[in-house]
Amino acid sequence: MNVLSQYKSATQRARVFSEDWIERNFKCPQCSEALQRMPNNTQAFDFLCRTCAQGFELKSKRGTFGQTVPDGAYASMLSRIRSGKDTNLILLGYTEDYVTRSVVAIPNRFLIEEIIIPRKPLGEHCRRAGWQGCNINIGLLPPEGRIVCVHNFVAVPQDEIRTIWKRTAFLEDGNVVSRSWLAVTMGIVSRLKQESFSLADVYNAENELVRLFPKNKNIKAKVRQQLQILRDKGWLSFLGKGRYAINPLHDSFVS
Repeated sequence: MNVLSQYKSATQRARVFSEDWIERNFKCPQCSEALQRMPNNTQAFDFLCRTCAQGFELKSKRGTFGQTVPDGAYASMLSRIRSGKDTNLILLGYTEDYVTRSVVAIPNRFLIEEIIIPRKPLGEHCRRAGWQGCNINIGLLPPEGRIVCVHNFVAVPQDEIRTIWKRTAFLEDGNVVSRSWLAVTMGIVSRLKQESFSLADVYNAENELVRLFPKNKNIKAKVRQQLQILRDKGWLSFLGKGRYAINPLHDSFVS
């Protein structure tokens, strides 16, 4: 892109490239309308869908994003999540020649406190001494929490993106705590990578659940409750004798 030659900073080039690409190519995962770029330094989000009022924060990286994504201030992130005012994320990976390789959308319903990892506060000799950032552990999320929009330079059809996006709209019906439990349970079940699974398979993640939800003293009962809710919402099917299966989802581009 010739326009990038105007910028000496790699950070500036990445910002200009990624924002331009999203504005020209990315469609809202909920309604398929184009996004509008917000003025620089707009708090909390970079793009807005004027049709359905969804806000999006863009993060870009040369290469591809891994299981964790660097984010801003830890306290601010927790405050946004607890208030229910957090925004959706777009993760754009590009090549050294500024070609978009991958785009992943993370619905804000999956941005839960349990996947936010605090970083070590900056030391006393740093200009911003005491400031504490955070990382987002997207590896804990199910595929519906990491919706692939571009995979190895190939765009996923918009109708498929929209279907996956809307499939977990039920998470917005509950409060922050109930959404956290459902999202974590969905992640655990998805990572089993089995056609069907048993209660015992999910119970094997008890130590992880104790770490994520230390105030809960009856983990197994809570797991059973979450599986029943996910069954009622159509995300799971109950097969009988304590076995479940994830209902079919287009998985050719699972992140």
